[in-house]
Amino acid sequence: MKPEMERLLERLQTGWRPLPDEIDMRVRQHRIFDWSFAPSFSRTEAVFVGRPESRQAVIRTDVILWVDSGLSWALCEDGFWWLLGS
Repeated sequence: MKPEMERLLERLQTGWRPLPDEIDMRVRQHRIFDWSFAPSFSRTEAVFVGRPESRQAVIRTDVILWVDSGLSWALCEDGFWWLLGS
């Protein structure tokens, strides 16, 4: 895991609630709509599946590292995800 992801994970674990402009710009931010939890294809951890903003395809995240108790965002191995329209 990249150092900026590690620092972000540590901050999230303290209860910090991020805003988009407060996340290190080296951490890629994504949005996923109509999402749901799904088992990972390669491990026993969970991932999210849903649709991207710009098309009607289905996308999946990498493994979830930390998720907001209100299910509005999550940190995954591939970046920070804003969870919309579940």
